[in-house]
Amino acid sequence: MPIQTPVNAKPKKNSLIVCAGTVTCHTVSSMGAGFTVFKAYFDKNLHHENRPGGWIAALQLQLDNFHQQKQEMPAYSRLAKQGDYLGGVATVPDKLGHKGLTFAKTLSEQDLQAQYKEALRGAINDALVLQRPLFIQPLGIGVYGWDPELAATFFAEIICQTDPEGKLDISIPIFNPTPGSSNEKFKLHFASEMEKSGHPIVQ
Repeated sequence: MPIQTPVNAKPKKNSLIVCAGTVTCHTVSSMGAGFTVFKAYFDKNLHHENRPGGWIAALQLQLDNFHQQKQEMPAYSRLAKQGDYLGGVATVPDKLGHKGLTFAKTLSEQDLQAQYKEALRGAINDALVLQRPLFIQPLGIGVYGWDPELAATFFAEIICQTDPEGKLDISIPIFNPTPGSSNEKFKLHFASEMEKSGHPIVQ
């Protein structure tokens, strides 16, 4: 199970590229920094099932259903294709704003964490089904306010649970890991957690 945390890396050939979705933006066009990579690799707007309107229309429909119809936001969806890449969107709760993927009247910390893990599990399972390398960004450690070390713990836990035999080639790209930054904290803690679990990452 080659697991890497490359700095500023590009996805490997045939990768499933997974970026963070949103529960706060109302339009695909307003999705910010966490979605830049997705927009760059899937700029032709092709849906993986060739649906009219492409992946942008499909994702916009999810946002409309969530914000206007109060329907649950899918934790993970495969949406895009371009060249030899497929693209998926993993959506975690907004920790700072205490906004989850559902409209339950009460959302405990445990509920938010369960939704986070569900998004991660969905992406890993999809890569296993597709038998493709997984290229997945750290989720929610920017404006959504997830503690990077907690996020790294979830990544290690769910990877080991979902792919216990180590079939997947997983890359978690780390962008601009300056000392003390969330990205750097995630990278270091993830390496430590994987080491503890007996699946050290490839440097």
